[in-house]
Amino acid sequence: MRCDHCEKGKLIAKTGLYHYTESGLPNLYLENVKWLQCKHCHAREVEIPRIGMLHRCIAWLIITKPSLLTGQEIVFLRKMLGKSQKEFAELLGLSQVVLNRWETGARKGHGSANDTKIRFLCLTLQDDEYTHRINQKIWELLFKFFGRIQKSPSPLHASINPQTCTPEEVSSVTIEHLLATQTKAPGINRHTG
Repeated sequence: MRCDHCEKGKLIAKTGLYHYTESGLPNLYLENVKWLQCKHCHAREVEIPRIGMLHRCIAWLIITKPSLLTGQEIVFLRKMLGKSQKEFAELLGLSQVVLNRWETGARKGHGSANDTKIRFLCLTLQDDEYTHRINQKIWELLFKFFGRIQKSPSPLHASINPQTCTPEEVSSVTIEHLLATQTKAPGINRHTG
């Protein structure tokens, strides 16, 4: 099969750890992913299974990470909710200019109160398998957890298997465990740093 990009190279099938740069997150890798790569120009055509579930899993990992959100993570969460910058800024009670500065890094830091506001807004607007599991006790634990978030941003580092990423797997690490031990879900390698 020929490459659509350069029309010269032959496409080679590969499977393995895939650096998921298309997510906009610099340190996110997908395990056991298949892609075709051109021998000539190195262009890739990737096949990512269950992308909707994968993105909900990534959003949950971002929301429950123990440090302030980075600008790239705010962008990911906003896009996950299907909101424009203007719409998301209005929901947060901000100007679009301020949100843009947070997302691009032009303004250093958005503070812990705004960080918590972004996380709760995402949890409130995201209606899926993850948020349906949040009862009153978990809301209280999340509130405590968000109050203990490290005051400087540290990007999420994770490798996820998109074939097995499920709410059960990710939320097998309850917020109580996050508060107590900062453990990780089986099949998801996560660390900040």
